[in-house]
Amino acid sequence: MVILMSSISPQILKKRKRHVLIALISIPSILLLFNLWGWSFYLQAKGFLDEELGKRLISIAAITSLQVSPELIKSIEERTIDDEQAFNFREYLATVNEENNLESVFIIDKEKNYILDAGYVHLEGEKYHCLNISDANRILDASLGKSSCSKLYRNGSQMFKTGFAPLKDASGEVIAILGVDASPEFLRALSNIQNTLIFFGIISLVLGVLYVLVLLAVINGFEAMFHAEKFASLGRLSAGMAHDIRNPLQIINTTYESLRKRYLPQDIEDEMFDYIPDEIKNLNKKINDFLSQTKDTPLKIKLNNLKVLLNHIIDRMSPDMERATIRFNNHIEPKINEFYFDAQQMEGVFQNLIRNAIEAMPDGGVITIKAYPYKGGKQFVAIEIADTGHGINKRDQKKLFEPFFTTKEHGYGLGMSIVFRIIQKHGGEIKVKSRPNQGTTFTILLPWKQEG
Repeated sequence: MVILMSSISPQILKKRKRHVLIALISIPSILLLFNLWGWSFYLQAKGFLDEELGKRLISIAAITSLQVSPELIKSIEERTIDDEQAFNFREYLATVNEENNLESVFIIDKEKNYILDAGYVHLEGEKYHCLNISDANRILDASLGKSSCSKLYRNGSQMFKTGFAPLKDASGEVIAILGVDASPEFLRALSNIQNTLIFFGIISLVLGVLYVLVLLAVINGFEAMFHAEKFASLGRLSAGMAHDIRNPLQIINTTYESLRKRYLPQDIEDEMFDYIPDEIKNLNKKINDFLSQTKDTPLKIKLNNLKVLLNHIIDRMSPDMERATIRFNNHIEPKINEFYFDAQQMEGVFQNLIRNAIEAMPDGGVITIKAYPYKGGKQFVAIEIADTGHGINKRDQKKLFEPFFTTKEHGYGLGMSIVFRIIQKHGGEIKVKSRPNQGTTFTILLPWKQEG
């Protein structure tokens, strides 16, 4: 007897799937850890910069405020300051601004109106707009006599931070507030780090998703290759077995003919002799049936009408359903009509599933067939074949599409493996959903190709 084994054993397939699953988990985990480390570094750097920059701005604001006399503030507000004094004061603030790499130095009153802006951006009397609640709180602190600094915050594409110091009169009462803005150029490096992390986070997410999709495709490819090779091996095994069985059958038939000629005239019938060729024919028929089931016939993809095919099968199997007191429901959406598939092989698929549904309901029940566009983001047609029979337990569901697996007392156990193979060759999928005593639903997904 000829025995041919698949080069991919279930153990090898399981091992490969395990390796792929390890990679599936490990690579995204590494990407996630890398991104978490990057954000952790960024947050630590941001916290350190916020604290150190805050100290620096408070120090600059406090030192600068010591050079601003109450009389100078009063003369500016009352507009009694002479031009030379005003020019020298602005030059001093501009020097502070330049030497400390600041964005601006300004003075506001306690009502948040500009008294002076060294950068000539804001006019006297213009309202100071707090960009952040932290700004408002720190101005309140300064109006109460305490130097303080806003938190580092983002507004639009830039980051900002401002230090405030009170300006007091001789009695110690706060009469104005001096503010210093950190330069956006100084903060741009931190902003660039954040933008870079966001960019790499998005890239990592996209790569991670693509990586998962590729590995899932690899796993599905392993399974498809395993089933295809197993089915091909089954075909070779069947052909070898048929050859090994037919040879002795031919010898038996030849011996029968010789014995009949020698011991029995041609015009005389003998039940004992005639029994031999009948059984040889019966055995040859079983061999041919078995070979036809294990033969991997190439697809003949043509434009076919699914609705017409299903209705034809249903009409042909209606007598069987009536005898079993089975009702039938048919819900095929009008838009599901013609597309490309092998009608002959798919007819075998539908017949097999409907036949199984009938056998699962010996006391009657309902078979429902639905066909509709699949809403899973792919151009697929979904065909559901559901029954209200005894159902399939989870353990049997795992082995349902394996060759020679059957729970019936008759048959070879090849029907569902052939169904799986035909759908797989179409580039489709088959799913089963079942619970004991609650019926079974098979969902077939076929590519919805409406053009050749």
